Amino acid sequence: MPYARDMEARSAAGRGIKGGTRETERDTSMDEPKIIHTETFSCADDHPIVWYTFDKDGKAMCEYCATHFIYEPKDFHDKMVEEKELLDMSMKESIKQKEERTYSEEMQDKIEPIDDYVNKILKGSG
Repeated sequence: MPYARDMEARSAAGRGIKGGTRETERDTSMDEPKIIHTETFSCADDHPIVWYTFDKDGKAMCEYCATHFIYEPKDFHDKMVEEKELLDMSMKESIKQKEERTYSEEMQDKIEPIDDYVNKILKGSG
């Protein structure tokens, strides 16, 4: 059956399989591992998206592209600084949107200002 063996070899070569292992387009053995700050993460580096969870040692490797990942939890201070930056960006965006009011929004505010409406509800008279 030389034809069948030849077809099997071509099929395996087309899928990037050689000697039972998957060949990758690039050698990732020398790449630095990627630092991840969540215990569950995904990888989609030129392949379908795949989700992983770190092992007990805090290490994982993508089975498609052989990228190595290391889990490093963020400390409380870093988390708080990051959240403060996000909140600051949100506040800036809110102020920007309020300053860029459309004509209809301005008319609505003149008819029934939202600040007065909120104050009425908070005071219980609305």
